[in-house]
Amino acid sequence: MHVKLPLVVLLVTVFFIGGCSTLRNAKPWHRIDLTQEYSAKNFLQKDDDQWRDYLAQEDKVFAELTEKLAESDTTNGYRYEQNSPLNPLLQTPNWNHTFVLTPKKIRAGIVMLHGLTDSPYSVRSLAQSLEQQGFLVIALRTPGHGTLPSGLLSARWPDWVAATRLAAQEVKRQLGDNPNFYLLGYSNGGTLALNYTLDALQDKDLPKPKKVILLSPMIGISEFAGLSKPLEIIGHLPLLSSNRWLNRTPEYNPFKYNSFPVNAAWQAHRFSLQLQFKILKMSKLHQLQDLPPILTFQSVMDATVKTDALEKYLYRHMPANNSELVLFDINRHHSFVPITRPAATNLMRNTFGVGPHTYDLVKIGNRDATTMAVSERRQAAGTTDEVVRPLDLEFPPGVFSLSHVALPFPVDDPVYGLTPRQDEFFGIRLGSLHLRGESNTLIIKAETDMRLYSNPFYPYMQERIFEWLDVNANGTNTAGGQTL
Repeated sequence: MHVKLPLVVLLVTVFFIGGCSTLRNAKPWHRIDLTQEYSAKNFLQKDDDQWRDYLAQEDKVFAELTEKLAESDTTNGYRYEQNSPLNPLLQTPNWNHTFVLTPKKIRAGIVMLHGLTDSPYSVRSLAQSLEQQGFLVIALRTPGHGTLPSGLLSARWPDWVAATRLAAQEVKRQLGDNPNFYLLGYSNGGTLALNYTLDALQDKDLPKPKKVILLSPMIGISEFAGLSKPLEIIGHLPLLSSNRWLNRTPEYNPFKYNSFPVNAAWQAHRFSLQLQFKILKMSKLHQLQDLPPILTFQSVMDATVKTDALEKYLYRHMPANNSELVLFDINRHHSFVPITRPAATNLMRNTFGVGPHTYDLVKIGNRDATTMAVSERRQAAGTTDEVVRPLDLEFPPGVFSLSHVALPFPVDDPVYGLTPRQDEFFGIRLGSLHLRGESNTLIIKAETDMRLYSNPFYPYMQERIFEWLDVNANGTNTAGGQTL
């Protein structure tokens, strides 16, 4: 006992000194508290101006952000440095804001929801395409996002839920008697879209979406996130604020935080658990029969969310309502076989089996092991047969799988694209970096450069979304057999 005590004292001392040191060296974007951020408890009134109030509050928090950054030392701040081309505050529009796209003639309406640590930029490409097809689009910035990573130190998932309701009610208000209201959610936004839809089944005051689209939905995440609450509590103690962060990385990404606070993991964990519980409870009570059709796109390999949770907590309980699940398989070209983990090779088969299912199961993958070209393999609901359709798409050289972060972005996206278009520039082209050199030179980690940032099968995904939303080639919505 006497031998171990000095060791304990030493460890505690190092722990406290480390916390003190990291607190002293904390960057402004890791410690600034934005007091003007939206909180649902401050918007309890039910009136027709809640959406306008939400946008006004968002203007206040961005004004506060600009003011506090101007008062801070932002040297080497990358996206927060005052004259940096990476700084979204210098751009018009700033795609970190909520944005609303209104066509000349509104044929339908859709709320689009971004992911955790993301911003509305992640749904920009799809939003602009849908606007051209006559869709009123609200791309919502959820509280804590698009400003500073420190915004997620105090963010709460009920605030994200409340903001989603405001956006949905505003779209439906503008649609009036037009029934074509839809939801699209990416990652944590998928959790929000699905949670809202389930709430709308039980609360008749909420406009019910006609159909739902999910991209890499956060139905289940790593069990490690469940251990984050003790770290968050410890991080509130004096000298230990560094423990409020899972990582604090330089912020060179203009539309997504690189740093990740413990609270963000905890909120995502709690939110996904309550969604799982809600689905299981409603399924047991036979309350999912009126669930609107859901179209989901998911990379089989996903380091952020658990692919098997999508089957276990959602599609297994899906009624026969014409829903569809599209899985982007790994690259099974024979050149990748020797270096592919067996777990990755078998994940598709082990998770989704051979069927039949209550939904259409669609797999996008190599036509065969000798080619990078891909086909669509569709297994209709209630069957075990596959209908194969070759696609005019292929895996780009070196791409061995899609990724969680890739799905919403076309390959020509100016920030995240493999082959970015040149008409826009936001200070960096992350998707096309092919970095070679000495490992201790750059702030970007090797695994970051390896991850795929854009979707080579984006044209297929967009086409399927248009078909799902009943949009024909002339940009009209023909839902219900009637042109609007």
